[in-house]
Amino acid sequence: MKHSRSRPPERAGAERRGRVRKITVLALCATGLVISRSASAQLLVDPLEVTLITTDAKRVSGSFSVSNTSDAPVQATITRQDWDRVENGDNRFLPAGSSGNSCGALLSVSPLSVRIEPHTSHTIRVSTQNGTALTRECWDIFFVEEVARHSAVKGNSLQYIFRTGVKVYVAPPSLARDAAVENMSVEARQIAISFHNTGGMHLLAKGRLEFRRLDNTLAMEVPVPEFPTLPGATRKLMVDVPSGLAAGDYVVLALIDFGGAELVAGQIDFQAK
Repeated sequence: MKHSRSRPPERAGAERRGRVRKITVLALCATGLVISRSASAQLLVDPLEVTLITTDAKRVSGSFSVSNTSDAPVQATITRQDWDRVENGDNRFLPAGSSGNSCGALLSVSPLSVRIEPHTSHTIRVSTQNGTALTRECWDIFFVEEVARHSAVKGNSLQYIFRTGVKVYVAPPSLARDAAVENMSVEARQIAISFHNTGGMHLLAKGRLEFRRLDNTLAMEVPVPEFPTLPGATRKLMVDVPSGLAAGDYVVLALIDFGGAELVAGQIDFQAK
């Protein structure tokens, strides 16, 4: 969760007044959010990810919808940024065109500003141009942000501005999906798994850890929750050792399903005390 805070400048010689603090709250898929009960998002965005596969056609299009759940009209803007993901899974947002992974002029969005009437929806379209020249997957994020209304509240107040990110991937057809479990280690009461996306497409994977006795019988099984990985990236997964595991020696197997023809696997010895 990233927060950005802005404070309006006070004019020289102006009477000091109560300040309105504005907080921009990012709402992204797979990201939890806790706010005060008095604040609520007026715009709902769906879906939060769009994948476009280019073809021989000049244009390939997709869309997401923005719904106004409030009783008043809402003005929203759509802006673009680059993004990537660090090893622990956190998103990192970067200036547009700075990462080398952006789709650039190949990808466009329309409209960039929209007024949505109460309890209605508006479709935002994303489309590609000249996709035949694309040889690898590229990705961007489009932020839908509510335009702040003028606050009539006097004194100190807190204003939430909700910004929802839609991740858009563009890829040529037939890119390889491949992956490997490259390393496993024991860190305190957790098993660390290094999962490497060695293919050309972003992956959404899940799996399980099997704690097996030395006679190969299964002692306990722990799910590995679903997680995304960008092409070429390595994701470090931390899975808790289950409570109640009897003392003894085990072989821990990591079995990860990334949507390919076969699971990828790794193993490590573990001693429970």
